[in-house]
Parts: sequence; structure tokens; C-alpha cells
Amino acid sequence: MEQTFDRIGKHFYKRQYESASGDWITLYYARFVCRLKKKRRIFPLGSELAAAKDKLKKLEAQDVDRYDFDLGRQRAPKEQKPPEGKPRDGKIEPFTFAEWSEVYLTFDDVKRKRSLATDLTLIRLHLRPFFGAMLLTEIARETLRRYVDSRTGATSIRRGSPSKVGIKRGTVSNELSLLRRMLRVAQREEYKVIVPSFEDLIVRTKRGGRELSEEEQKKVLAVYAPWMRRLAEFDVETCLSRGDLLRLTEDMIHMTPKGPVVIPDDGRLKTQATTDEEKTQIAPLTKRANQILEEIRAERKNGAAIPNVKGLIFTNPDGSPITKGQIEYQVEKALKETSIKKFTFHCYRNTALTEWARRGMSVDHAMLASGHSSVQMHKRYVRLKAQDIAEHFRTGSQMVTRIVTRKRRVVSK
Repeated sequence: MEQTFDRIGKHFYKRQYESASGDWITLYYARFVCRLKKKRRIFPLGSELAAAKDKLKKLEAQDVDRYDFDLGRQRAPKEQKPPEGKPRDGKIEPFTFAEWSEVYLTFDDVKRKRSLATDLTLIRLHLRPFFGAMLLTEIARETLRRYVDSRTGATSIRRGSPSKVGIKRGTVSNELSLLRRMLRVAQREEYKVIVPSFEDLIVRTKRGGRELSEEEQKKVLAVYAPWMRRLAEFDVETCLSRGDLLRLTEDMIHMTPKGPVVIPDDGRLKTQATTDEEKTQIAPLTKRANQILEEIRAERKNGAAIPNVKGLIFTNPDGSPITKGQIEYQVEKALKETSIKKFTFHCYRNTALTEWARRGMSVDHAMLASGHSSVQMHKRYVRLKAQDIAEHFRTGSQMVTRIVTRKRRVVSK
């Protein structure tokens, strides 16, 4: 993607880039070193030149008044600061966000979250740098808007280098969702906090990935390493998440009177689940999935592969755990070596749910097997098309029968 970034005036910059459709898009930015903290600042000003100039003047005026762009207010008077050496307790003196981010991680339900590692990264890289010095009682809706503006005007970092791809709005929404959860936990624990409205600021994408056709699956399987091929096939059969696949052990395979199933530890049913039974995911262990397990067991039995010390089923040949980076590398390799575009490993869940829907599986069975506890989330994964409806209702065969019948009637007359 071609782009330019030019200085057109004091503190005033223009960025132009070519979109996927071939159109050139212009965005304006303010960039300067603020007087209060001597930090370099960059603010998106929009695509309209006149409006951008007005916003720049306001920012420059705020900077002259020693505006604190981190806190979203003028520098606080000294008497508002807590006495030196006396830590805030969060209930009499409200925590700063940086202080609360440390306390937040001490709660058991937070430590048990499967997304904890991702949450820690988002807090460290994005939330704490922006909200860190701000008191929990000072985070207002306008502050959230400024955070959105600052993040959407940024460039993502890939493997230590700036990427040409800007931060997507969905990524910012994930960060805001984590912030809202952190503030609500503070409210639950009765700390001093104000939880602003996040309405319309957390934007969810309509689509949740796509399914791979049979032809596409064959192409990528031919490129994958053997361990990745098994992982992908097993995922389409069971609809387990990537994390559940990498954590899968023999203990999670259960035999029922009707056949085997997979019940992953700490299954995916989370939202809207109110009982222990609802919180348990039960994935199918189909004939093909069971064949894959038997292949792995046979290799370990004859010494072709080394068993994992923790009992993990899907591992490298030397018994070491498969990493997310390895999976992403295999997907990137398939994208480069085939004509297939825009898919991730998570798309295998879309593929499984869509195929189940084509076979006529009920929504209740599909949701329990996939670990979805809301119909809305389930619908994001199912990708039925026009031909699927025609096939299900046999409209093609019915139409042919009607035409033939009408022709016979005409001939008989």
C-alpha cells in the first residue's frame, strides 16, 4: 500500500495512502512535544482540512496552558495529591489506573481467566501508558473517545517493526472491553470508581471469520506439516478452539453409552451460563477424529514420536508442546503457497459449525459442542449460502419435476 506523510505547517502533518479500491485517502495529524511532560504527542485530526486546522488550534492552546494530555485535564493542584509515602487504599483515596491494574490481578476470578496473558499484554502496552496516571474517578466518556482517537491513528507493530497496517477498530474495542471489565471489578469490590458509558464506543464486527470449502481445505492440508495437518482435520471434526486443542489430554476424552466425546477442562461456555452443567462444553469425537488419535498413539508406541511429559496429545515429534507461533507460521505458509486468501486457524471453527448446519444439526447440539452459550455468537460462525438453502429444501429437484410435469401435460393435450 503506497502512502506519504508530509509536514504542511507547524505541528501540522498530512498522511495520504491508497486504499484497496485504488482511491487515495487523506488524513491530517497534529504532532508536537508537549510543554508539561516534554513528551512527543500525535493526534489524529480527521480528513477535513478546515476542521483539522480548528482542532490543531485547540490542541496548541491547551498545550500553552500546560494541559496534561495523559490525564485529560490541567495539572492538579498540589493539595489534591496524596501525602508522599502514604499509599492510596482505593476506597478513601481512589487508585490511579496504574495502581489498580496491579490490584486487579490479585483477584481469583481474574487470575483464572484463560485470556489473562493477552489481558496483561493489553494493559502493559496500551491501557497503562494512556490511563496510568489517571484516577479511577477521572475516567470519563470523553477520555474514552480520546483513547479511541489516539489508538485508531496509530500504526501496529509487527515483530518489532512498524507495519503498514493501521490499528483496526475491532482491536481498540477489545481494549475498551478489558478496561470496562477492570472498572466493573473495582465497582464490585467497592473501590472508589466511576464507570462511564461505553455505549457506541465498543464496536463489534459483523463477521467472525469464514469457512473453508472442501477444495480449500485440501489445498492447505497439502502444504501443512504432518502435525499441523492432524490439528486442522481434528479441529474441523470437533470444533475445539486452538487453546483447547493444544491443552487436550487423554483425560478429557470420555466414553458415553453412545460413543466417545471430548470434555475439555474449563470449557468455552462462559457468557450467559448460570449453572455448572451449562458451563461444560461437550465436543464430538467423530470417526475421523478418533482415527487421528489412534495414529498419534501408534507413533508413540513404536517410537516414531516421543510422548509429552504432561500428557498432551498434540505435540511436536520430540514431545514438546506446539506453540501458537508454530500454527501461525503454518497458516502464513499456506497463504503464500496457495491461492487461498484471508483465513486464520480460527476459521476451522467456522468451517465445522457451517458443515454441521448443512447436515441439519440442531442449534442446541451445535452450541453445546462448540462451546457457545449465546445464539448471537453462534450465528456469527455459521456461513450458510444460497445454494445451501436450495439444497436443504431440494428446490432444484422440485423445479425440474414441475417443468417435466408441465411438458407432459402439454404433450398429452
